[in-house]
Amino acid sequence: MADRGEEEVKLLPMAVGLAMLGGGSLCGQDLPQWVLQLSRIKRQAKAELLRLPNFACLETINRFQSKPGKDFFQPLDVIRLDVAFVDGKELVAPAGASGAFQEMDLGRLASGGVIGSGAFSAVARNLFVNDNGRPTGWSEERILDRPALRYNFAISEMQAGYTMTSSGRTGTVGLEGSFWADAETLQLIRIEERAVDIPDSLGVEDTSTSVTYARTRIGSSDVLLPRKAEILVTNTTGWRGRNEIEFTGCREYVAESVIRFDSVDPVPAAAPLPPAKKK
Repeated sequence: MADRGEEEVKLLPMAVGLAMLGGGSLCGQDLPQWVLQLSRIKRQAKAELLRLPNFACLETINRFQSKPGKDFFQPLDVIRLDVAFVDGKELVAPAGASGAFQEMDLGRLASGGVIGSGAFSAVARNLFVNDNGRPTGWSEERILDRPALRYNFAISEMQAGYTMTSSGRTGTVGLEGSFWADAETLQLIRIEERAVDIPDSLGVEDTSTSVTYARTRIGSSDVLLPRKAEILVTNTTGWRGRNEIEFTGCREYVAESVIRFDSVDPVPAAAPLPPAKKK
């Protein structure tokens, strides 16, 4: 990676259905309070995620980079696209072309820098719907000026399903991180995770993702959606890339069917019968 003038890293979190955070039913009386709270947070977050309608948002990615030896980030570019969650899948389309949603390698939309998918839906679903990982600690903190419960977690490489591509080489990594929930409502507030056991061949020293959640009006319901995210990557040469992501304009997604009547080809006229032969 050191020989290249511009770095490029792609991060692709993918869901894998294995067991997380001590999943399963908990029998209440003799368990510590933090375990009972963890169980309630997990159940509530899973229920929130499973009741989401098909929806789409505008995703704006402000990309920055810091070259080796520099302690500041310079703007690289801004990428805007429509991102949708439809029938359990995260789909994207060029901004304004919402009728063209598809599963897409986001590397096609960017040159150099950091680009990745998953912050829109996979990060939370990996933890709470697919039930991956195990708890490694907890604490009481304040976040966004609210009392909050913090739970640390780890997800093995096999369970994380997290793929990283750098300099044309691809590898899978494990994850560790934390999530925060409001101490009163138990609503999910933020998830932070970083890659561990990164293969040396990728030339990546560290990568982290942070996603902040908030209630958003979709149709007639208030649902829990990502509001903003940040991705930070540092490679072994000292180059760093940072993406600041915002999700706005979220709305329910309904596939459109178009029926047109103005371009129907007319029925061709019948060919004239040949003249009758004279006897």
